[in-house]
Amino acid sequence: MPSVIKSQLIELVNPGGSTATKLQFQDQPYLRQKQITGIEVLNVNDMSASPTNNPVITTAILQKSYITLYLNDPGNPQNVGEWIQNVPLVLLHRIQNASSDPYVRKAYDLVGQVIYWEKCYLTFASSLANANDISFLFNVYFKG
Repeated sequence: MPSVIKSQLIELVNPGGSTATKLQFQDQPYLRQKQITGIEVLNVNDMSASPTNNPVITTAILQKSYITLYLNDPGNPQNVGEWIQNVPLVLLHRIQNASSDPYVRKAYDLVGQVIYWEKCYLTFASSLANANDISFLFNVYFKG
């Protein structure tokens, strides 16, 4: 677990009936220009409902989802881009629940990069085909 200085929960809603295979993040005003030190994802086995009372993604959705982050290069902070691309969301899930629930023992740590959330997105191996809204929940650790 990263040393927690500050954290923010991000909820990204995939609307019901959507056939898209890409879901864009919204701007995160509270996290603007913050140095991000870690990110984790939650699924339905961790939380049954989001803060807006949407169902949380299932393990099956987690296993076919990827995240791309648009952020600065820690070696050259003025240089920004999609430096972290198509990371399987299972690598961001660190809570062990049932034996069929994938997880990693170590948190997905970052080194204090600034993430430009409105340019970040999730991609899916295939359309989620959810009838109702579902939520992706990300707990983001930061300093600054």
